[in-house]
Amino acid sequence: MKLIKYPIVALANLIKSTIAIFSKRDAIIIAFFTLVGLGGVFAAGLITVSAPDAQGAGYIAATTCDPAVTINKNVVFDTVSKRYVVTTISLSNVDQRYDPNGVNGCGNRVIEMAIPINGVINYTSWSIPSSSVSNSIFTISSGVGCSRYDSNSPTISIDSTLLNNLAFTIKPGTTSIEDDDYLQIKYSVDEYDSYSGSGNTIYDQVSGKTINTVLDTAQNGTITNTSVVATDSRGVKYLTLSQANGSYISTVGTPQGNAQSIYLWIYPLDLDSNGVADPGVIYDEVGSGGWHDAQIDLVNGKVRFNRWPYLTSSPDQYVIESALLTPNQWHLVGVSGTATTLSAYINGSLVSSVSQAWTQNGGAITHGIGTPDTTNLGGNSEARGTNGDFRFNSFYLFGKALSSAEVTALYNYTKNCKR
Repeated sequence: MKLIKYPIVALANLIKSTIAIFSKRDAIIIAFFTLVGLGGVFAAGLITVSAPDAQGAGYIAATTCDPAVTINKNVVFDTVSKRYVVTTISLSNVDQRYDPNGVNGCGNRVIEMAIPINGVINYTSWSIPSSSVSNSIFTISSGVGCSRYDSNSPTISIDSTLLNNLAFTIKPGTTSIEDDDYLQIKYSVDEYDSYSGSGNTIYDQVSGKTINTVLDTAQNGTITNTSVVATDSRGVKYLTLSQANGSYISTVGTPQGNAQSIYLWIYPLDLDSNGVADPGVIYDEVGSGGWHDAQIDLVNGKVRFNRWPYLTSSPDQYVIESALLTPNQWHLVGVSGTATTLSAYINGSLVSSVSQAWTQNGGAITHGIGTPDTTNLGGNSEARGTNGDFRFNSFYLFGKALSSAEVTALYNYTKNCKR
């Protein structure tokens, strides 16, 4: 097996190297590209892929925003066609730092690839989320993928003898709700730099922004009594939070502003198969002095939304209650709140809004996902404050009240394979 790696060199040397390689008679597939970056920055990259019978990978390329991206491919033998096929092409060690000039980091930019699939040119791209962690892998493959690290294209199976070249370009990306200046915490089981698939820490993908005059640092979460990632039939990765295991996820303490929005992708379970989603706390806040404030709860198959102060009357006039939530499906549930109003949403659509003077703890707040709490959101027929019974995929905390349009944008941007 022949495996060739070329280091990143000055442009003149790179051109010489390319000419020298072309003069050899080795069966090597080469892609060479140039592009002009922002501000007239000139960059060149060289990608080499070894002969079709090679099973290895690990080839270096350069872009305007990353001096060394590694290109990998996976070749397998197809027993039906009796040919070697490329089933996966991936880019690893991508620098995800954000640089407005697109020079020192590729965060919030797009990698676009032109690829001949069995003789026909196809195009795919990857939107690169901005992150301080830079060891993620961007993949196009024959498998089903739902992560933002999977390419925005159909899956592939390429006759390895027809894969003659690849061409890559880098271009500015379009902004999304995930780029909002007020996004304070983001966890995503789908994304490798948030959760690798094992361990008791889920990493916050947001840091380095000033929110409400406070510099945002990474607010990593602690996973209790569950750490095994599973993948459903559509490729969505998740952690299962259950009452039986007493499992939940909690953040470190964060300062609380005068407005916030909390949104979670969950898949409520129906373990007793009665057609009704199992009860339990979905989202809870804990503060100093014994403060606790469950704000999203499943009760009698419906989602209830509220925050302190609760009323002792029944029903509580501030509680927002949804229609029956379909179990065994993915749902984006959450609230947007100011100091005086609270609005609840499911799957990008408004459930209802209430006028309410929000009483806050005033100190650092720990945000809990599926954590137990004694709340006033429970019904008479169900125990209050139990752990949640649901699959968890992602969590968003914004330091502002999202508008209805922004909630819809978040839903549309993140639903991917969940719907």
